[in-house]
Amino acid sequence: MVQERKLIVGVLAIVAVLILLLWARFAPSEIVNFKPSEFSAKAERHFFYSIGDDLKYSDELNSQAPTVIHGRIKNFLVSPDNRRIAVVVENGLFIVAPGEQPPVRKVVAVGSIYWGPKPLGEQFFRDEDFQWSRDSLYLYLIKDEYYNSKGSQLFSIKGELWRYGLGSGRLEFVLKPFPAFNYFFGPNSGIYFAVPTERGYQLRYFDGKGSTSDINSPGAGIPADKLARILSESPFFSFPISDYEQIVLSSKGVGLVVDETKNFKELRIGSRSYLAVTQGYGLKGTEYCLEISGGAFMPGDRYFLLNLPECGNYSGQLLFDTLTGKYQRLPKDSRVYPLTNTDSVVRYRITVGGISPR
Repeated sequence: MVQERKLIVGVLAIVAVLILLLWARFAPSEIVNFKPSEFSAKAERHFFYSIGDDLKYSDELNSQAPTVIHGRIKNFLVSPDNRRIAVVVENGLFIVAPGEQPPVRKVVAVGSIYWGPKPLGEQFFRDEDFQWSRDSLYLYLIKDEYYNSKGSQLFSIKGELWRYGLGSGRLEFVLKPFPAFNYFFGPNSGIYFAVPTERGYQLRYFDGKGSTSDINSPGAGIPADKLARILSESPFFSFPISDYEQIVLSSKGVGLVVDETKNFKELRIGSRSYLAVTQGYGLKGTEYCLEISGGAFMPGDRYFLLNLPECGNYSGQLLFDTLTGKYQRLPKDSRVYPLTNTDSVVRYRITVGGISPR
């Protein structure tokens, strides 16, 4: 018994020493020469953004602008005409259209394919993978049913494609079965969608009138003229925010660069450095409080929002004027919702799996 107590005391002493050593080494990453200023930042057009749980629509990040819907936004997609946004708030999918009547429409209640345990047999509309039509008059969404699948039922055998018409205010059935999540639009009411097969992904085309055909052999590439025979115009697809960094930010030269001579990490846009942070040390080792995730340009690309969640001398968001190099503090939890689709960017490719960033 005495030996056990001695062992416990010894272990606790070692743990205490390790904690003290770690604490002694702990140093937060901080913004170098932190000097925020204040300036007016007007975008070239109105855009959607949120401050906290308040969604707003204005040409500047203004906490006093009217709130169009309140609630934590889990997912979103801006319409091609930039006048509407589809948002998932709590368990509902809404279309928000400032200036229209009504300004907020609840489309459907939604659920996640990643929930567990799944209520088998229950039908639901997905809280992701919705798409705007090119004319902004329809919002397409996937209806599903929970079943005993292997994994998340991303390619659901119960999947159906529906759409919500803003003119009619009603849901309309489009196509089933629809075992896909990546789909895009061709001319008129044509829809391309990617489905898995035993030999690889297969791209299929639905003409909107009841006929479905395969575009390629499973797993094979798509010749440039294959789609051209069907498409009389460029395809249309709205990219999710998860693709924004690769498609937009990288094309505009936004990146993070480590200066090993100073142990700094810098935000660069093009060849210009706008901000640097020191190297910190935490429980996971060396770290920098600078990340691109959550960053976005306001319309016109002059002003850039950057997320700095855990710097020792600032935590929150900063707005950069890329012309002057100045930056200013923003209200806590500010977020810009960019408009990104195949009409506004060219960095994408069509494969057997659908449209993806390039």
